[in-house]
Amino acid sequence: MLIYSVIFILLLFGVFHFDYKQNTFLRSFYYFFVFIVCTLMMGLRYKVGGDSLTYEYFYTYLPDIDDFSEYTFSHHNDNNYQPGYLLFVALCKTIHKGYYFYQFIHAIIFNCIFFWFFRKQSEKPFTAIFICYIFLIYFYFGFEIQREIFAICCFLLSYNFFIKNKWFYYYLFCIAAFTFHISAVILFILPFFKLVKFTNKILVLSIVASIPLIIGKVYFIDFIKLLLITESMQKKGEGYSEIEFSLLGILFFYFIRVIAFIPFLYYYTKNKISNENDWMMTILLWVSILSQVMVGFDRLNNYIYLPLVLFLTNMLYNKDYLFINNFKKYITYTSIFVFLFNIIDVKFFVANVKNKYYYYSVFFPYESVLDKKKTSTRERYIREMWKAQ
Repeated sequence: MLIYSVIFILLLFGVFHFDYKQNTFLRSFYYFFVFIVCTLMMGLRYKVGGDSLTYEYFYTYLPDIDDFSEYTFSHHNDNNYQPGYLLFVALCKTIHKGYYFYQFIHAIIFNCIFFWFFRKQSEKPFTAIFICYIFLIYFYFGFEIQREIFAICCFLLSYNFFIKNKWFYYYLFCIAAFTFHISAVILFILPFFKLVKFTNKILVLSIVASIPLIIGKVYFIDFIKLLLITESMQKKGEGYSEIEFSLLGILFFYFIRVIAFIPFLYYYTKNKISNENDWMMTILLWVSILSQVMVGFDRLNNYIYLPLVLFLTNMLYNKDYLFINNFKKYITYTSIFVFLFNIIDVKFFVANVKNKYYYYSVFFPYESVLDKKKTSTRERYIREMWKAQ
């Protein structure tokens, strides 16, 4: 817990001293220092993170560089890992066979691109990173989705090309992203969302259209399965389609993922300075709606969360975004708070196995490879979750 608190304080100081007060002395040095601390925290963790334990378990069975081709394109690849990720693992194994070497290199690459992205795209990078930190997006990206985060990093590297409509270079990064994770297929159609002008009419029609989609989701899921062209997509689709919620669960997740997001979207349509972020609001809303039909769709928004944080950071400091009264301001801020909170934080309260083993044990407490102390509650949660699946 101490390292989490240290990073929290470091980021909070950066927000106040450099972003809010606009001091520039030693700003770059301090930013680099925070990057080093975060990278060491992530790279030196020991059995922290739910999927981290899964990746550690399978790591031994993944190929080295000599067996890469035979393993990747054969029936041995039971998990249907994409070749880009398997190549990264194989290259790591050529230097050192241990999982924690791979984990450290993984942490360096992720943090380099993560910190570079906000330093490049925002004048208030500490605020952006602080938002990611307190809403656990940083932990989710760095600890959990170890394959998909490489695909997301490809998108971050291509972000300027996407914004400037330089499609040749953008699609090169899309291809690279797809070699790491199949969810990167969303990047190939993302440019078409830039053709949509997000208005109140689009907002209302989307909400209305969501009702028959949810009611008739069985038929919609059958249609979606026809579009899953690869074996790995089909397996993922089958797995996600089998996840069912009670009526109360459906209403709860529809409220926190769609209804609670409406005030913020309404404010955006009424106060937007330009249409350049319409694509973002459109896909966030549509994917949030589709995730009520098949929960796996929610993974597609992983590519949009960091651009959303970038937009929110700029919005917080931009005086052009005005509120007529405090009530509307509180409603709008509450709306986006609920949306961000329900990306990961909500799992702390609702995700459990047998009402005994809880999701928060995935991240807490922090343990280091320097001590190699196992946390029994975390490992028990993971084992019980595997059994439940």
